[in-house]
Amino acid sequence: MIIFEPNFSGVSGDMLLGALVDLGADFALLERFNAVEGVKGLSGVEIRKEITKRGSIEAIKINISLDEHFHGRHGHEMLEILDRTSYSVGASNWAKDRAKEAILCILEAEAEVHGAEVEEVHLHEAGSFDTIIDCLGFFMLLESLGEKRIASTPVCTGSGKVKTCHGLLPVPVPAVTAIASKRRVPLLGSDIEGELATPTGVSLLAVSATFYRVLPSFVPAKVGYGAGSKDFEVANVLRATMAEEEDLEETILIETSLDDITGEEIGYAISKLQETSKEVHLLQGLGKKNRPLFILRLLVDAENLDRAIEGLFEHTTTIGVRYWPVSRVKMKRTIEEVPHEGGFVRVKVSRHGDLQKEKIDFDDLTENAGS
Repeated sequence: MIIFEPNFSGVSGDMLLGALVDLGADFALLERFNAVEGVKGLSGVEIRKEITKRGSIEAIKINISLDEHFHGRHGHEMLEILDRTSYSVGASNWAKDRAKEAILCILEAEAEVHGAEVEEVHLHEAGSFDTIIDCLGFFMLLESLGEKRIASTPVCTGSGKVKTCHGLLPVPVPAVTAIASKRRVPLLGSDIEGELATPTGVSLLAVSATFYRVLPSFVPAKVGYGAGSKDFEVANVLRATMAEEEDLEETILIETSLDDITGEEIGYAISKLQETSKEVHLLQGLGKKNRPLFILRLLVDAENLDRAIEGLFEHTTTIGVRYWPVSRVKMKRTIEEVPHEGGFVRVKVSRHGDLQKEKIDFDDLTENAGS
């Protein structure tokens, strides 16, 4: 898993690229874009890697130089350019599809802000070819690291205003807030004057990352830093950490009390809630005026929190829930096949440190008993 921390100095496409290259991603993948031809309005691309410092932190800066002449591009043009470029640079279908998702995320946000259709929305700054490089390059680099699981802290946006082709706009810019609203990206304000979070950077995290208000437990295996373009009073870098996941898992416990639901209704609700939960527990208790009630508890991953809460509101009589972060320690588990009476039975082997437990699969036990 790779963990990004944009809660400090925000995020942009080039900061993400730099952080991944600093982690060890193959920079030669980005150099493939230098040879891209046939894009209308584009006559030259040069991508360079620079070791620099922001504050006292050494980081990788990805410099993208374009000989580009255009007055903005429509949504359908960006998607067509992505398809052609993906083929030209030899991107995998996975990288191309994820890059398309990120570009559509930007297009949907711009369409919402400007009241236009997604394929016809007119992009100015975001319509540059470097948006294609940022989005496609990000997933190509990610793939080269062998990592596709992403976590992120909330995104620091900066403050004040920024000059754009539409005039002065507030920070965060409308496209960023639209992406955050649609994709439920947590944002953080800052007293730093300037735009720290760009639509491209936010969209890439929005489509790829699970967001944590507090980072899960992890052991850092390697750390990389991607440099931003500007100097601020804080180090303008994005930290990325390749993590070795521990047996400690961060989850969320959701709880609600039900005193006006039938047995049939609670049975149906549990069957639906199990679809998005790691565990579902039903307890009995006493409520107001000593009335008997059910206490329903769900254990869920952070990315399933909203779905689980919506499921509780939809499938039970509750009108309010409680939730809080919970850590749980799991034994590492493998399934092994053991010879038995001319065949095999599956054995679940669980390990934690020097401790080991074995348990034969119950279905295999009953099948052997029946024979």
